[in-house]
Amino acid sequence: MKHTSLIAVLSVLILASSGCSGRVEPSGGSGGSVVADNEPVKLTMYQRGANISDEEFRVLIAEPVKKKYPYIDIELVHADKDKTPESLVSSGVMPDLVFTNALGVRTFNELNATEDLSTLIKANGFDLNRFEPNVIETIKSLGAQGQFYAVPFSINFTALFYNKDLFDKFAIPYPKDGMTWEEVIDLAKQLTRLDNGQQYYGLHPGGVELKSEQLSLVSFDPNTKKATLSGDGWVRIFQAHKAVTDIPGNQPPNNLAAFQIDQTLAMSAAKGARIGELEDLYNQGKALNWDLVSFPTFREAPRIDAEAATHMLMMTSTSNHKEAAFKVMEVVTEEANQSEMNKRGRLTSLKDPKIKENFGANLHSLKGKNVKGIFYNTPAVNRYNDKFTDLAKGQITTAINRVIKGEADINTALREAEELANKQIETELKKQ
Repeated sequence: MKHTSLIAVLSVLILASSGCSGRVEPSGGSGGSVVADNEPVKLTMYQRGANISDEEFRVLIAEPVKKKYPYIDIELVHADKDKTPESLVSSGVMPDLVFTNALGVRTFNELNATEDLSTLIKANGFDLNRFEPNVIETIKSLGAQGQFYAVPFSINFTALFYNKDLFDKFAIPYPKDGMTWEEVIDLAKQLTRLDNGQQYYGLHPGGVELKSEQLSLVSFDPNTKKATLSGDGWVRIFQAHKAVTDIPGNQPPNNLAAFQIDQTLAMSAAKGARIGELEDLYNQGKALNWDLVSFPTFREAPRIDAEAATHMLMMTSTSNHKEAAFKVMEVVTEEANQSEMNKRGRLTSLKDPKIKENFGANLHSLKGKNVKGIFYNTPAVNRYNDKFTDLAKGQITTAINRVIKGEADINTALREAEELANKQIETELKKQ
């Protein structure tokens, strides 16, 4: 669908739901349309930054909402190059809700398109104490003056996924919960080999940013307004990452295909969304013989995972149906629906441990798997983040790629990345 088609779709949905007579919806902020009690309402939800499939949207959001409020329909619109936050704002046609992550909220906030939910939360008795504290703190950090821009939906965790058949093939013991990066790298060296003309890869290490979370490394100092991409901590994680790519032969051209399709990658340090992909393969009759253990950790930070990435629902300030949109937020965060979501392999954002015990219970691909490995580590404390942090983070991938390609040593790559980030930050500061 092209950008113009998206505008047409959203326009039709908005027009279809805005011409009713009756009561005025409380807005919790700006705006509010005249809508009759139980008069049909069509909402649009835009997905960006946090993945949700059409099937997940139907089962976990649209159907539970429809069951409780038969007059509310929701349409899902996926982001692509023609459907960006900037293009939606510039067109003047916006969705009611956004399924996104912290970066997505900051992006819409920069565009003055976020709705502060504080009034709606108070008016509807929406209890934030039900959720994991670090998740709520993450959302609170997105509002500079105490605004609360989203409600939690699910948590994207990390784990080390491994192919049991490859370990069996080469008679190497399976990984265990609690392993350090050094221990996992040692396993990777044993598994990386050329066998009967087939190259096998020991480990894909995931992103450098995940490792920086484990050591609580900040990329921007809000006090000095400078990037902070140098120092022993950054050198440490670059060395750990480089140790994986330096293993002779351990350079899979496509880590996702190598693990799931070709089955030539033994271990993959990845986000929990991988479970949904493995379930799809199972349902297609292409199941892998896989399992998982806790995400590798650093010796100096034992049992400290990456940060828990929050998938959340944000309301746009331009929505004409804020009360109906908030009802959606209420429904999808109710205990029964969070429990069902958790059973389907999306980790609940609620803190109730009884709900977490049933994680993945409805997934065929998780039967007999080491689910407790997901909870073995403790998520790192969420760090300070803002748009300047994002600019600094943007230089990290470029820097590690230069190191891997041999274009620069670690210290040089980090120093030059910091310099480039500071130039970008300075440019942005001048715009304020």
